Amino acid sequence: MAGYNTLSTLLTEELDQLFEEGRAIDKEAFRTRIASAESKEQLMALYHELQALPMREDYPYCEPSLLAEIEAQSDASTLQKSHADTREDDFYGAWLGRCIGCAWGQPVEGWRSEDIVTWYKEAGKYPIRSYVPTVSGGRRNEGPATDEKICGMPLDDDTRFTVLYYLLVKEKGTAFDSWDVGDHWSRKLPFRFVCTAENQAYLNFLNIDQCTPWCKPHGAVELLREAKVNTYLNPYREWIGAQIRCDAFAYLAAGDPLAASRMAHADAYFSHVKNGIYGEMFFAALIAAAFTEKDINVCFETALAVVPRKSRFYETAVWARDLAKSDLSRHALLDTLLTFSKTYNWVHTLNNAAFCIAAITRYSHDFRRAVAFAVECGLDTDCNGATVGSFMGAFLGKQGIPEDLSAPLQDTFSVGVAPYDHYSIRSFAREVKALHDTKDEPI
Repeated sequence: MAGYNTLSTLLTEELDQLFEEGRAIDKEAFRTRIASAESKEQLMALYHELQALPMREDYPYCEPSLLAEIEAQSDASTLQKSHADTREDDFYGAWLGRCIGCAWGQPVEGWRSEDIVTWYKEAGKYPIRSYVPTVSGGRRNEGPATDEKICGMPLDDDTRFTVLYYLLVKEKGTAFDSWDVGDHWSRKLPFRFVCTAENQAYLNFLNIDQCTPWCKPHGAVELLREAKVNTYLNPYREWIGAQIRCDAFAYLAAGDPLAASRMAHADAYFSHVKNGIYGEMFFAALIAAAFTEKDINVCFETALAVVPRKSRFYETAVWARDLAKSDLSRHALLDTLLTFSKTYNWVHTLNNAAFCIAAITRYSHDFRRAVAFAVECGLDTDCNGATVGSFMGAFLGKQGIPEDLSAPLQDTFSVGVAPYDHYSIRSFAREVKALHDTKDEPI
């Protein structure tokens, strides 16, 4: 089964993924062959041919996916758990910030930066300071989170995964593995709630012969690996889907970025590889550090420590951080980031991570401006707004979030997971804080 898309489309998208990860490939030649294939059998023969392509000899990156290899090629061993107290205000700020950032970006998800700017300008509300205007130049945006309609955080995968993984850790503890992630999805997450990499991995997981509702098979993670659950017909394996799933791990390991990154790896490995994994590990560590460390530079170096030094993510993160710390004007910073973003698909990990890192770095003490910048960058705006809002809320606490941004949510969110619909934002933050304080020792 092809799953998320047609088989020919999956193979066509696989060409870009293989080139980006360093395979020696003539994309145009394979594109022609895919277009002329006349049967599923011919397409699958091409797929297997693609998977056998060697790496380019001049490829400069080394990007493992297994945790032991990632940590061997990073500075993760230098990280230590903080003994500073965590505050309920920071948990509330982190979750509220995630809801605000997600709602802010939701109505313009997938838009280009210039189209977002035009929308705000024609509404007479530029520079961007708050939620997307419902009306602009005679046009309407019918999203449920626009400024005239917002009355809570609407349904969104960027908040749903935080709730799902709170429930996973509550049930399994922090030492869950990638098989547990798939099992949790199959019981708690409707198949139609996921897309791209998540859809393909979910489908692959359900097609494993030994996947039963009665017990966890022996050698479960190895079975996942052998079945290629995270890669088979999955050209989206380095896209942003894992990066948006890190927040519950960051909250539940607040002050312990290494533990947060390890939980993030167990999750990301279910559906992603390489930089798709590093995105979730990096932001899990970054947000976990923000609860107890209030120096943005230390937070960044802490998060960078869990990423392989010779990876594209490491290179991109340092570049985006340094760019944001430079004397470039806001316009020039945005323009440089947008030029880089065209290198990858609009929902890739690397370009969206660069937006988030730049926003957090330049506006580390201004919640409003940080989230506004992330949204103005365009592309996956609800994901990026949520990630930046989550970090900034943990870093600054609830008191750092402007009241005019929090009030429209009416302390309410919905994720489509019982009992968390029309649920109190503050109450969920308290539940997360309580589990953080009482859970078993981190992995």
